[in-house]
Amino acid sequence: MINKGVIQQINGKKILVKLYKDSSCSHCSGCGDKFGKNYEFETDLEANVGDTVTFDIESAKVFKAALIAYILPVLFMFGGYFFGEKVLKLSENQSICSSFIFLIIAFIFLFFYDKFYVKKHKNSEINIISIEKEDNTITTNSCNSKKS
Repeated sequence: MINKGVIQQINGKKILVKLYKDSSCSHCSGCGDKFGKNYEFETDLEANVGDTVTFDIESAKVFKAALIAYILPVLFMFGGYFFGEKVLKLSENQSICSSFIFLIIAFIFLFFYDKFYVKKHKNSEINIISIEKEDNTITTNSCNSKKS
């Protein structure tokens, strides 16, 4: 998955990039901004504020992240219900409560997974394709200089 963004801030090796909206969102002008979220990662390449960064994240890793974020909580919820019903022999209402307890456990797991694993391995999943320097050339309209 290829993304582009503009460097907003540089702090040592860390750069903060404001991503352009992806193709599914770019056609709409509902929010009036062509930029999406901010993304921070490390790089050894020379970059300046205002430069455009093109980088790639493997599709398999994006798919894995989506599975973990969207499917895992649902699996925990179903598992909690069946655990309460079959193993603990709870009533239906109590099994429903146990499914929500397992859902909360899934979100706690995701929080710690993101905090301790994803943030530490994020840079290894990013391949910077290019850093394009900011274009500082000014184009002038030659029609304004003509006198009638």
